[in-house]
Amino acid sequence: MEVNKGIFIKAAVATLALFAISLFVGYSIESDNYSRTEARVSQLESGLETSLLFLMFMQTHNQSDAMCSVLKSQLDDSAQRTYDLYGILEQGKETGIFIGYQDLRNKYFLANMQFYLMLRQYMQTCGNTNLEPILFFYTAYNDCPSCVAQGRVLDSVRAECSNARVYAFPADVQDVTMIKYFTKYYQVGRTPALVINDQRYDDLLTKDRIEALINCSK
Repeated sequence: MEVNKGIFIKAAVATLALFAISLFVGYSIESDNYSRTEARVSQLESGLETSLLFLMFMQTHNQSDAMCSVLKSQLDDSAQRTYDLYGILEQGKETGIFIGYQDLRNKYFLANMQFYLMLRQYMQTCGNTNLEPILFFYTAYNDCPSCVAQGRVLDSVRAECSNARVYAFPADVQDVTMIKYFTKYYQVGRTPALVINDQRYDDLLTKDRIEALINCSK
């Protein structure tokens, strides 16, 4: 009987040890992923500062076609960075067990808003552009199958239309004040919602409809 009890104790200790090791390994992997994601957010913020300074330079000096071309290149690069980073942050939100991604997501959303506003300033300053920014408001904290479907449609639009620029924001976020201002300004009452040419669309739009609205350049 004593022998059996000893076996059970040893098994319990081994199980606890394996559990502790698995927790440590999981935390180490997640911590490493978080550090890499944090570095990418910092790079995004650094690129934002550079683009902002360049735009200010253009607005306070004689703007030229060459300067507009450089700024467009920077904004195009930022659009790709924000798109890639969005997927990483959303995955982190779902899989992050040990480390919260909320602060990084908030920083990302603020940077993405600034890039959106800079794109509008670029369009007003430089003109002669067919770029079409699309605001996409979705629900992040409650199930929204239509939001997921609209996001996939926008992925297809973005992949097919070189002039499409998609900026996605969770309408139900509580701790990013600017998102609240955006949803209030555009009177977003339900999701998904798109804003194209300052016109809000509350229905789930098809790929063909969106491409027609933005005059898709392929």
